[in-house]
Amino acid sequence: MTTLADQLLAATSFDDAWQLCLKEHASQRSTAWRYVEEMIRSMEGFQTPASVPNEQWPLMPISAFRETLMSITETPEMIFRSSGTSSSVSSQHAMGSLALYHRASVEGFMAHYREVFQNGARFIGYVPGYIDNPASSLLSMMGAIVAELEDVAMMISTPQELSQTLQEDSSSPVVLFGAAFGLVDFVDGPDGELSVGNSYSPTSDDASWQLPSGSIIIETGGMKTHRRELSRERLHHLLSEGFGVPRSHIHSEYGMCEMTSQAYSMDGVWFTPTRLARFVVKDLTAPLQSVPHGFVGRLGVLDAGNINSCPWFLTDDLAIQRDDGAVQVLGRREKSVARGCNYMVDVDG
Repeated sequence: MTTLADQLLAATSFDDAWQLCLKEHASQRSTAWRYVEEMIRSMEGFQTPASVPNEQWPLMPISAFRETLMSITETPEMIFRSSGTSSSVSSQHAMGSLALYHRASVEGFMAHYREVFQNGARFIGYVPGYIDNPASSLLSMMGAIVAELEDVAMMISTPQELSQTLQEDSSSPVVLFGAAFGLVDFVDGPDGELSVGNSYSPTSDDASWQLPSGSIIIETGGMKTHRRELSRERLHHLLSEGFGVPRSHIHSEYGMCEMTSQAYSMDGVWFTPTRLARFVVKDLTAPLQSVPHGFVGRLGVLDAGNINSCPWFLTDDLAIQRDDGAVQVLGRREKSVARGCNYMVDVDG
């Protein structure tokens, strides 16, 4: 029997996957669909959802994931919960099919890095603070990648394990994937800068690693628990210096509890969506309106992978968009709720 997840993954284009989402939510009269219908009543020139182009599609505020459990199935297979902060309510994301999340995550990741592993690299998912949280979407994604890569992949949850693993095999290139706060803490000195004497350094008199040639660091953001804020520029400088890899090998991932389809930035600046997702940038004061490419606005996500929950939502991140659909994430809106893994750093440094 072909499942809804199978149909979605079999779609050959975003438009096909998107139409499947619209059809499913319309037939189910979902919370997300009723919101769209309500918003369209206030949009001049549009009568029905079918008449609204993607770039003008009404987006559910991301706060809805904190306020209600949106699901078109009565018994979702998995409910992811964001890490949030001690003073905030966690988001919850109902996955109708965990296999869909895993397959979408692996497909998006391997589209960028398959050749790296074919050339002999190994994968390390570094997840300090996540390993004991079974509701973590990041942990679930990492587990799916490790399962896909099998013998050349592992997840590590402590700096001691990471230090030992890196020293045991210093010849094979590494793709080291983790939240920024964990990666920075691993290479950072006690005073907030790289310094001699870091307890996880390879030697007592050398404060930085020198990962094998061809190694790549992928950071997910996630500086909210760190002792200070960093610009992405400064973050990538610390990771480059601390792990001994060129700046061009510091990549970024954009994902969150509320997303099924993660985006990647190979240059650390511009994030490209997967085939199941698209980005839009909305006006800061009029969220039903999009802004032209190159202008700052609020980042919106159209994620067909969210077919069970809410495939269209407006984040609290500021962004600009290029003509090819890629976006640059500039930071958080003021007074927005602090988030978990993808809480972005201060753009001013």
